[in-house]
Amino acid sequence: MLFKSILLSSAILAFSAVEVAAHAAINPALGVQGTAVRNDVERPSNNKPCGNADLTAIDTSTAVTADASGSFTVDVENFNGGKDGSRQVTMQVDAAGTGANFVAGQVTANGQAAPAATGTEQVTASLPAGTTCTGGASGNLCLASFKTAAGFGNCVVVQQGAGGGAAAGAANNGNAATGNTGTAAGNTNGKGTANAKNNGQNAATGNTGAATGNANGKGKGQNNAQNAAAGNTGAATGQGNTNGKNNGNGKNNRRAAGTRLARYVVVDRD
Repeated sequence: MLFKSILLSSAILAFSAVEVAAHAAINPALGVQGTAVRNDVERPSNNKPCGNADLTAIDTSTAVTADASGSFTVDVENFNGGKDGSRQVTMQVDAAGTGANFVAGQVTANGQAAPAATGTEQVTASLPAGTTCTGGASGNLCLASFKTAAGFGNCVVVQQGAGGGAAAGAANNGNAATGNTGTAAGNTNGKGTANAKNNGQNAATGNTGAATGNANGKGKGQNNAQNAAAGNTGAATGQGNTNGKNNGNGKNNRRAAGTRLARYVVVDRD
């Protein structure tokens, strides 16, 4: 009988030692008023991501607030040092707040894997992209399940600020809109009136050069008509071959013809 009592006592002590040596809590904890103590720590599992915590306490528990990007901060407190008191965590989120459907979230600033002593460390996490919290009576609460590297942890209530989910979605849509803007700019360059004007000016310049040399410009419009006329003027002074076909500025053409006539009159007088 004495032997059995010794064995039972040893088992209890061993179990207690494990309980003492492997605890860390994430605050504010679901269903806990104030700061969690050792006995409030759960063992989250795949079947019970919040452990044995009362899921209906979502409306009465202290919540942390996620910003517009979905980021929020919690406090991880370990009750012993080393790996058993790890403050390094993973996180998953149930957007409906019922504890039935958790998806992986992201921890952006983690705690120490094996702290040398007890203490509290801030950990920053982020809701999955596009998450809209719909839990609780307010309709804007999520449940976040935290689990340390030693297998301990608990759930935390996360409150999403007004427009939080919409803001995350808008950020993604904004990137797509930027791409569309670039495309629109490309189309504008291809079909823009401004480019047409530039091309008209360049063509006019080309016509001017042709007018100076061979006077071959076929003028269409005011600028080209003037350039073709300039070509005719050059031809009249002997600088062109007078092949220009002009659609405008008939006055210049008549002046050119008059110049040629004057030249022939001088030859006849000699």
